[in-house]
Amino acid sequence: MRYVLAVVSEKNAGFEWTHEWPHLVISPEAAAEQVRDGDLVGTSLPEPTAFLYALAERSDLNDVAVFVPAPRKGGAAVGTNPKLELRAPFLTQILREAGAEAELIPVRLEDWGRFAIRNPPRVACVQVGTPLPDGTVPPGSAIAGNDSLVRRARREGDLVFGLVNPVVPYIHGDSFRVEDFDALIHVPLRGSMPIFDERTPPSNLDPFIGALDELIPNGATVQSGVGGLTEVALARLTHKTDLGIHTEVMCQGLMDLMKSGAATNRLKTVFPDKTVFTIALPETFDFLNDNPDCHIVPAHVALNHQQISANRDMRCVNGALEIDLWGQVNSEMINGVQHSGVGGALDFLRGCQMSESAMSIHLMPATAKGGTASRIVPQIGVNAVTATRYDVDVVVTEFGIARLQDASVRQKAERLIGVAHPDHQDELKEAAQRMGIC
Repeated sequence: MRYVLAVVSEKNAGFEWTHEWPHLVISPEAAAEQVRDGDLVGTSLPEPTAFLYALAERSDLNDVAVFVPAPRKGGAAVGTNPKLELRAPFLTQILREAGAEAELIPVRLEDWGRFAIRNPPRVACVQVGTPLPDGTVPPGSAIAGNDSLVRRARREGDLVFGLVNPVVPYIHGDSFRVEDFDALIHVPLRGSMPIFDERTPPSNLDPFIGALDELIPNGATVQSGVGGLTEVALARLTHKTDLGIHTEVMCQGLMDLMKSGAATNRLKTVFPDKTVFTIALPETFDFLNDNPDCHIVPAHVALNHQQISANRDMRCVNGALEIDLWGQVNSEMINGVQHSGVGGALDFLRGCQMSESAMSIHLMPATAKGGTASRIVPQIGVNAVTATRYDVDVVVTEFGIARLQDASVRQKAERLIGVAHPDHQDELKEAAQRMGIC
């Protein structure tokens, strides 16, 4: 990622923030030393890894809880320290590989900021970009709920640290000020870790692309889930015209739509002429750097249900792990074990429900485990329901489109069976009869 460092450094040509504000410079270890017994520690997305590593090295703490929105290596280090309790709304592969313990906090991304206000940490640490000569501190690659960690009303003794990542881009939109922080952590970072686990899309994309082509009109505003099928399929709609982007995460697929000219934001009704997001992935950094067509905003803005619903012909495209014949979606758990988290998918789904012209779309392959297991199942466990049968609008597999909105329970089951893999349709029909649905 050397190209990112070179581009960002041009923004601050000849300026060194550590010389301008030497009284604010602090090491990760010195910041972590400020944590006391009984503290609640709040951190950002992306995680401030160096600070978390330093905190995880402490063995003298008791009754300390650390909130890390999407834990990476620093969060995993905290989760393997028996003296610390890791809390997270989104679990990651890195946690599982490290054998780290984490308490799941079921909270929507749109609510992360208010969560920090309801549960104020005494010590907060957020990752930020390089401060500018005028005292502006860019949020870096994400703001999400970080604004509330920084700007909330503080109690006596509360501390807010910014960990400066020199390789993140300068993104137009919301930002902080130097005076918002008690200290700024200086570390020689080389790059930024990806925020979410990578996923591999299915090899046969044509049916999904065809379905999205039918469901997404020219001039629509789109949102995409991260990685895998949803992102890759959306990126193929380069023949569309005047699409807009209002999303949670700025990812490779949406960037490709902008580069192709398919997404111009020209017809957008919310943040007109701007691509809006609250998180940016590393592969988009070069494109986003000082790009006036792209705008980063807090999660409570990007994922606000009314803002979403006010967009022109909103189309929210997200993945799912499985869906049952009642029309309930599971996006978080595998075999009864928490795998990830809800992220912003539920916020966009609910925003779509508030608009007559909007549509939420769940994309998923019909099968898993090499075709031996159907992703359309008779009934998912009650604790695995991410979106209820009252929420789910459209489901797409490689076998077709199932429109569930306003459908009866019987119709939902019949339409879902119709887009299941043919090898599993008979057993699903029998299950539906046993449950009294069909």
